[in-house]
Amino acid sequence: MKVQLLKIPSHLIVAGSSWLSKIIIAGVQLASISYLISILGEEKYAIFSLLTGLLVWCSAVDFGIGTGLQNYI
Repeated sequence: MKVQLLKIPSHLIVAGSSWLSKIIIAGVQLASISYLISILGEEKYAIFSLLTGLLVWCSAVDFGIGTGLQNYI
């Protein structure tokens, strides 16, 4: 008797691995927040979080202005 294996479609494998990676990333982020708060304390973590957020916001606020100016000039 021959055993027949089910073949999983590749798009389901990609979707499943994407969800798994998102769950792992969320878990690592939650663990790192707890770790940083225990190392830095609440006040220093708040300052760290604020400065990190400002740096990310400043880098994202560019919205391609440099490239747009190059094309305009």
